[in-house]
Parts: sequence; structure tokens; C-alpha cells
Amino acid sequence: MVKIIVVEDEYRIRTGLGNLIEKVNADCKVIAEAENGYEGLKLIQSLEPDIVITDISMPKFDGLQMIEKAKELGLQCKFVILSGYANFEYAQKGIRLGVKEYLLKPVTITNVRELLSKLVESKTEVKEHTEESENGFSKVVSDMIHKIDTDYGKHLGLDYFVDKYRLTPEYISILFTKETGVTFSNYLKKVRIEKAKELLRNTNIKIYEVACRVGYPDQKYFSKVFKEYTGVSAKQFVLNESGKIKN
Repeated sequence: MVKIIVVEDEYRIRTGLGNLIEKVNADCKVIAEAENGYEGLKLIQSLEPDIVITDISMPKFDGLQMIEKAKELGLQCKFVILSGYANFEYAQKGIRLGVKEYLLKPVTITNVRELLSKLVESKTEVKEHTEESENGFSKVVSDMIHKIDTDYGKHLGLDYFVDKYRLTPEYISILFTKETGVTFSNYLKKVRIEKAKELLRNTNIKIYEVACRVGYPDQKYFSKVFKEYTGVSAKQFVLNESGKIKN
């Protein structure tokens, strides 16, 4: 069941939308309603909905302020902006806050049905991805760790997993950090530099070649990262390990 909260200051629209949602999609349930962003934020914190449909213009706290505060608090749910304002400024701010879905007034049955179908499908994908694998991590994080451990030498960024799983960068980043205790970028750096240390210690490969092998085609950048991570330069590391400096 997909849990939804509707935040709208107009009673008729708020209750009408709530009734419509449950009629057009049996997988959805409106678990609460609020008449402003302040009350909405409290409900999001206590009820942990999957989706929040919110108006923009409301007393006390408007919809965008509520979304911004919810993001700051790390609350995980999808936001849909409900508005009759065809205002580019609102759309821009919504995009900056990670809002991808909009529902324009007057609301139609077709628009609500299409929106919910899309959001329910997305939630199902997230649930499948976050089920635990054998190592205790979710499927997404387990796959990310395996990919980094085996393909650290390739161009590898968060965008690869965003495209693969059709999840937002914010969601994947928070999920990875929550489960592993380190950020995606720091884990990738750790794997790459530890592998670089191994190659520098046990082979005669040149430093620039090592840099390329572990995913840093720019030797200057590799040297900077290596020193930040180990406290010594790559050349000094080799000298300490074997008494030989590689150019």
C-alpha cells in the first residue's frame, strides 16, 4: 500500500483529491491531510508517507518551504506539487528541491490516474532494489560495492547507478551512506587508493600507469588524492616501501 498525505489549504480541493486518489488507484491510501505546510511537515515526520501532494500557496508555511525543510531533515518521500500557478519561478525552485512531478488545477481523473500509476510503479522498483541481499546490504548498495570493487579503474560515478536503477542521486547517496557508514565518493576513493598502494608496493609499474589503472587518468589529480589519503606522495610511498623512486 502506497501511503499519501495531501497538503492543501482549500478544504473542498483537499478532501476531493483525497477521495479521488483512493477511487482511481486501489494501491494508494490517503493516510492524512493538512491545511498548511507547517502541519504537513509534522505529519510527514510522524507518519513517514511514500508520497506527499502539496499546494504551493498556503498560510504559515507554503508548499516549497515545507519541501525544503523536509529535505533538510532527511525525510524520504516523493513530493508532487499541486498548483494552479503556471509560474516559472515556482517550477524552477521545485526542480532545485528535487520535485519532478506536478499536478495542475483543476485536477482531472485522468491526470490523477496517470500520476499515481507512475509513482506506484516507481515505489515498487525502489522496494525491490532495497530488499536485503545475503551480505546484509540492500540490492542497490550491494551492487554498488561489487561494481566499485571490480571496476574501480573505469569511469565510475553516481550517475551510473542513477541511470541503472532509475532512482534519484539524493536517494542513492543517502542509502549508500546509511548502510556503509561512508559516502559513495569516499568509498570509491578508498578502493582506488588501496589498489594503487598495492600496485606501487608489488610491481614495477610507473606511477602514471598506476594512476590510469585505478581510475585517475590525470596523474596530478591522482597525486593530490593519494597524498590526501595516505599523508605522503606516491613517490615517497614507493621510496618508503622499496627504496626506489618511480618516475
